[in-house]
Amino acid sequence: MNCSPPTPKLRAGTGFLLVALLAAPFGFAQAETLRDVFEKTWANSPQGKTVVAKREEANASRTVAESLFPGTPRIGLAQRTDRWNDNLGKEESEIGISVPLWLPGQKSARIAVAEADSDESQRSISATRLAVAGELRTALWTLYLAQSEAAVAGERLDAAAKLEADVARRVKVGEMARSDLLLVKQETSSARAAAAEANARVVRSTQRYRVLTGSDRLPDNPQESVMAAAAENIHPRLAAGQAIAERARAGMKLAQESRRDSPSIGVQYRRERDASGATPRDSIGFAITIPFAGEVRNAPLVASANTALIQADAQYQRLLADVEAEVREAEAQLDSARIGAELAVEREQAAAERLTLMRRSFELGETALVELLRAQTQATEARIELGRSRARLSAAQANLNQARGITP
Repeated sequence: MNCSPPTPKLRAGTGFLLVALLAAPFGFAQAETLRDVFEKTWANSPQGKTVVAKREEANASRTVAESLFPGTPRIGLAQRTDRWNDNLGKEESEIGISVPLWLPGQKSARIAVAEADSDESQRSISATRLAVAGELRTALWTLYLAQSEAAVAGERLDAAAKLEADVARRVKVGEMARSDLLLVKQETSSARAAAAEANARVVRSTQRYRVLTGSDRLPDNPQESVMAAAAENIHPRLAAGQAIAERARAGMKLAQESRRDSPSIGVQYRRERDASGATPRDSIGFAITIPFAGEVRNAPLVASANTALIQADAQYQRLLADVEAEVREAEAQLDSARIGAELAVEREQAAAERLTLMRRSFELGETALVELLRAQTQATEARIELGRSRARLSAAQANLNQARGITP
């Protein structure tokens, strides 16, 4: 279900300012789509750079599981002589090679573990991509909010400077007292400090965005429509939790099928001589080794696998509750942000209209400077709140998509 954000009417100046902030790319770089920026962020993230390694690890596990033997062959050498006692020239030399064997059911259990490893790797990548998308959304809207507040702070400084110049002119011709000029100078200084602080927030937000994405480019349209996850698509975090649980079950099955160390079969070649100058005799032998099963070995392995399974199931159930709660919270935040945006528009319009009236009244000498400054401060606060409310609304839409497991 697509849901578009409300579009209340704004004053022409303020609306143009906010639209320009949201549409203008950073610096002079060419704009990109939000999807392009996300893919760039993923490629720049440490998690994105390890995707290939994770896939190779899963493939290696599969290769081991499908091999003919569960381990590598072993070679043995032996030499026996009576040189250090009777010294009759008696010698024995032996060389042998042995290979481990799969236990019944062990190979299929190992293949199941390898498949679970591969599935877990793929699903963890999807969950990690969602987490990176959340970081991008946060950084992006933090930057846009900082830019909006900096723009309003700049407007406030310009208005204060113009008012200071007007008051200074009136003081010079004797129409106003010097105390009024000192009052408006305080406002100008306060506006200048606020503008500097707002610009510093823009710099910090920009640096965070640059580190995250590896680029200065902003998306040409950062707005996201609220999307409903397809019924057949499971939430990436839940999919990852399921994969972890399945991997734990496969590990439990492998522990149950590996009740003893792998048996081995080998062949030996022996050459022996009874005395110096005697004709050597050659022989070939075969050997099989079957380790005993015992609780001393098996109990800790099975218990460990069972603990991992119980923990994975418990974490998945907790994850189900967390995801559901996050979606409900995001929906409530979106509703609140919509109401806040509508109220902020009304407040900004009222404050702007009152400021216009107060300026005219001040120019006619009907309003005190203190009242004008108060109206100017209220109008500035209303414009700042309007920018915040719009950013919060856009961020709330993105956060709901995030909670539903949808990437840009």
